[in-house]
Formats: sequence, C-alpha cells, structure tokens
Amino acid sequence: MSSITPHIKICGLRNTSTIAAMDGLDITEIGLVFAPSKRQVSVEEGIELTTSIKQLVCRDGKPPRAAGVFVNMPLEDMTELLHTVELDIIQLHGTESLDYYAALHARLKGQVLWKVISIAADVQKIELSQLIAELEPFMPYVERILIDAPGGGTGKMFNWEAINAYQQAANYFNKPLLIAGGLHAGNVTELLQHYDVDGIDVSSGVETDGKKDIAKIKEFVRKVIDA
Repeated sequence: MSSITPHIKICGLRNTSTIAAMDGLDITEIGLVFAPSKRQVSVEEGIELTTSIKQLVCRDGKPPRAAGVFVNMPLEDMTELLHTVELDIIQLHGTESLDYYAALHARLKGQVLWKVISIAADVQKIELSQLIAELEPFMPYVERILIDAPGGGTGKMFNWEAINAYQQAANYFNKPLLIAGGLHAGNVTELLQHYDVDGIDVSSGVETDGKKDIAKIKEFVRKVIDA
C-alpha cells in the first residue's frame, strides 16, 4: 500500500446529525444519492445536507467534498439541480453516453465528474487494451474512475482480481482509481494490503439496520488509516 492514506468516501448519507458526528474524521468525500434508491434524498434534503458537509473539518483541515450520485438523470434536470444543490462531484452510475458526458462537462461550474463502472461478480479476465479503448473517449471529462459491484450500495462484492486491469488503465490515463462494493471494516485492510488504490467508497458496510452507524464509520476510517 502507498504511504499516502487513500481517499475515504462515505456514501448514502441522509441526515445532518450523522454528518455532524463525522467532524474531525479523516474523510475526503461524502456521497448523497439522488438516484432512485432506499437512500435517495430530495433536492431540498440535498441543500440541507450539503450545508452540513461544508461545516465539517476533516482531512487537512478542510470539509469533505460533497458528491451527488446519479443514474441516467436527464441533462436538463441535472443542470437545474446543480444550480440549486452545492455539489462538488457528480458521480455517474448509469449508462450515460459520451455525448452526455461532454454536454454535462460543458455546463459545470467548478464541479467534477466521476465515471462509475460496474463489474460483475463472476468476471474472470479483462483485456487491458480493450478496457483502455472503451474508457479513452470519456477521460477528457472525468476526474476519477470508480469501480463497483452492479447496483451500487448493495453490500455485494466483485472479483478483486479485476482491480489490477482497472488500476493499470487508470494509471495509463493518470486518473485516480476508487474501489467500492461490499467493503467494511472486516475486509478493507485485506484490500489495501494487496492493491495500491487511490480511494475507498463505502455505504452499506457502515450501516446497522439500514442506517448509517457512526461507530462503524469511525472503525472503517481507522482501519483504512492503519492498513
């Protein structure tokens, strides 16, 4: 593992009290889900939650960046939302086209795009050359690449053997790579001991009975830092 602590993103926040309890933790991003999901928040809730995020003091004395999670939201709806909710990151989980990325990127006012790639649990082999060819058209518009199990936030894992190819592709494009999918305090150390990734994204792994658990969030952060 690198001597630099990976980015730590806690996703699927829905209440300001949990966000307030994260003050002082070594967290770099907090995710809000605007796509249809059991964790979905409304625009009004997004305004309140991002305001709370901006009040935190976390890594390097700065607040975490606020990430919005979206799946195939119409471009005009996305544009309207970004005029209202103070997001830093737009995390695209759907089948958004290259034209969508280009058009959205042209409308951004300081926000950045993350491209999310779903990896099937039974994936066996990924051809690096094919992966690079598939990703290359999107890279001018993307700050980071995130790989996840299908659906996102389900607690399911993908085959970690796929990470190597995506890490090589991310390095080729000089883009950071983040890992999500079934991570929790019990397995994140193993991941970080075997793969030199740039960031970790967790949601269900820091929940109890479907709600964010601040004790689990703190334990997860500690495990990442100590790995």
